[in-house]
Parts: sequence; structure tokens; C-alpha cells
Amino acid sequence: MKKGQAPSTGSNVAIFVFLLGLFLAIYVLLLPPEEREILLNQNLTENSKESEIIRTLVLEQSPGTLKLSDEDTIIHKIDSINLYSKEEPKVTDLAVSLNLEKSLGSQTKRNLIFNIHDLENLDTVNLIFIVSQNKGNLIINLNGIIIYDNKISGIANIVLPKDLLQETNNLEFSVSSPGLNIFGKNKYSLSSIKIRENYELTNTKESREFKLSDQETGDAKLRFVLYCNNQESGARLRMFLNNNEIKNEIISCTTAERRMDIDKGDIETGTNDLMFQIDKGDYVFSDIKLEVETEFNGVINYKFSITGDEFDDILSYDKKAILYMEFNDDEEKRATISINGKEFSLDTSDLDYERDISRLLKEDNNFIKITPLKEFNIDLLKITLE
Repeated sequence: MKKGQAPSTGSNVAIFVFLLGLFLAIYVLLLPPEEREILLNQNLTENSKESEIIRTLVLEQSPGTLKLSDEDTIIHKIDSINLYSKEEPKVTDLAVSLNLEKSLGSQTKRNLIFNIHDLENLDTVNLIFIVSQNKGNLIINLNGIIIYDNKISGIANIVLPKDLLQETNNLEFSVSSPGLNIFGKNKYSLSSIKIRENYELTNTKESREFKLSDQETGDAKLRFVLYCNNQESGARLRMFLNNNEIKNEIISCTTAERRMDIDKGDIETGTNDLMFQIDKGDYVFSDIKLEVETEFNGVINYKFSITGDEFDDILSYDKKAILYMEFNDDEEKRATISINGKEFSLDTSDLDYERDISRLLKEDNNFIKITPLKEFNIDLLKITLE
């Protein structure tokens, strides 16, 4: 050191801090593992507690789609429904004519093949033909089983046993033996041989789903037009909304629009199920519309409460009230939001939105109202204190 130069105190302090840190590190390393873990975890826990933000959920809703409405109702259009319980015949020509005979030394048989394409809905099958010549018994065999052995004339209509029918079927025609008349011959001449399939077609009940947003909170009117394709005397119409019967009456066939009132207690926010049911006949229900009362301009309202302690925390700036919303697309969302009568605008294309609303709240009951300025969807709406 040169004469008259002051000692460097900064260097001495740095050396001291370095040695102290080195000593502490060696001390921690020399501690038993159990004590070292407790010491380190204690420091981490204290730091995490200091950074933790406690959130209190005040309101949580899933409003869904907010629709613009110039009126005080929103109309849902529902797809048409065709209900029926009817027979539908299908006629197949098998042959123009058949000539059959049997004697002691010879025999003529004929086989005809036909298909059944819908065994599940099949009601009955009839074999129809005309007999112009008959002597002896006519024998008919279906898929290897004799189903007819008798004398027949004129127009024949024979019901084929349903339990013997298959997708592909074989009919064998023959005649009986002349018996003791060794020189005799039995003959049959048949013409216009047809198969008539009768199908029982049924679709006696059908449901339609519709969804209501949080905007639609009032009573509703259901409208529809009924067309009778085939009216059956005494046919009954029953209607169910969310499994609750709302109509039960004998069907009268007029094309005038039918209307019925629905109480708001019978419909729910979210998904609803509307079912039409008949017992017979053939009817079409079209132009089905559900008109639900809503706030003018499609407003939605929610009520939430702030306790005295929570309000004191807001006033003392210990907590903030945060409005948070999540959306399902990045399209433009525009609305006017009012909290306790104090309005501000929502105008965003983001997937979420957040705003401090602390200064807009009051103790006890609070109200938030959202008026859409264009149609958009809110997946989640929350107000938290944090």
C-alpha cells in the first residue's frame, strides 16, 4: 500500500459476505438430511403463502347463445314429424300360369322362388292365384313343409305361415295321386300366381330437442299444423315436454294452425325434449314453432350477493371484484353490460374478457344485466373476489 492511501473497505465487506455465504452453505450441507429438508421446505412454504391469491366465487353461470330480439319473444323452429301406424302391401308376380298333373306313372311339379326383404316388419304373406281346372287335391309345399293339401277352385287366397318364411323361399306345386284309378289323371291349371306381402309400418312416437338460453325465462306458445294422410277414427294424440304430458286428445283433421300455452315451469334453460305420440293413423306435424318470452332486446339478468365483510374488503382495497367471461370463438362480441344500473361496453374478439368491477358493487343484493348488440355465445360468466 502506498503511503497516505486509505484501506479499501468495499473489498473487505465483499470478502466478508463471501466467507459468510460459504460458511452458511457448508453449514447446511453438514446438517442431517432430515433437518436440512425441514429448513428448506419451511422457506418454500412461507414464500408460496405470501404469493397465494385467495379467490372467492360470487357468481358462476353458463349463459350460452345470446340472441338479438327486437320483440319480447324468441322463436325456435322445430323439424317436422311424420307419425304413422299402417299396412303397406307389396305384390310380386310369380308366374302367368302353371299346369300340374299326376297319374300312376308320371307327375308334374313346379317350383317358384320369391324373396322377402324385410322380415322384421312383415305382417302377413298371401299366395293368390286363379284355378281354372281342378281334379284331385292341390298340394303346396313351402321350404320343404306341406302347407296346403286340399281341393280348391276359383280365386285362391292362402296365407303362408310366417314362421316358415325366409329371405329366399321356395314354393313347390303338385297334385295328389288318382289313387285306385290306375288309368286316371289328376290335373290343375293355375294362372296369375302372385305373392302379396303386407308390412306393418309403425313410427308412432318421435322426439325433437330444442335449447333455451338464459335469456328465455318466460312462458311459451307452441304452434304446429296437422295434416292427416290417413285418419283413423278415435286416433289419439299425446304430447310430452321433458317427460311431462302436456296434451292428450282425440285427433280431429283440420289444417288450421294449432296453438297451446306452455308454462315457464315446464321448460328448462338448456336442452328440452318435445315428443309427439299417436296410437294409429298417418299424420304429419309441420311448421312446429316454439315462441318463448324473453326480455326486450334479448337481455339476460343475474342476481348475486356481497356480504358485509366482503364489501368492507372491497372498500379497503384488500380485495378486487373481477368479472370474467369465456367465449367459444374469436368473432366480434358486442354488448352493453349494466351492474346495478351502471353501464359499460363489451367489444372484443378475444376468447375471454376480464374487468375490475369493484367500484360498481354494493352490499347485499347486486344485479348484472347483459344486452347483446349482436348474436354471440358466452360459455362461462364468473364474478370473483380476489
